[in-house]
Amino acid sequence: MPKITILPHHQTAEVEAGDTLLEAGEKAGVEMEAGCFNCSCGTCSAEIVSGMQNLADPTPEELDVLDQWNKDPEKVRLTCCVKILRGEVTIRQSH
Repeated sequence: MPKITILPHHQTAEVEAGDTLLEAGEKAGVEMEAGCFNCSCGTCSAEIVSGMQNLADPTPEELDVLDQWNKDPEKVRLTCCVKILRGEVTIRQSH
């Protein structure tokens, strides 16, 4: 079962494969910031501290939003649209 850790809160939870990082963070008990919930505003960006290989690849829409905000998709992802597939992932909320 996948596992998420949210920094700086150090909250951790086991989650379902296919949950978005936003859903996973909420399951960990962290109020996650998000705006549009459809991968278009960038409000929910979070740094991937570890476990990038355990996430779904970014969609073209996510890459466009990250580019607009000058964020590196190898370090930052949008929690409303990226799914955790397996293993452990640690993120740091950007806001």
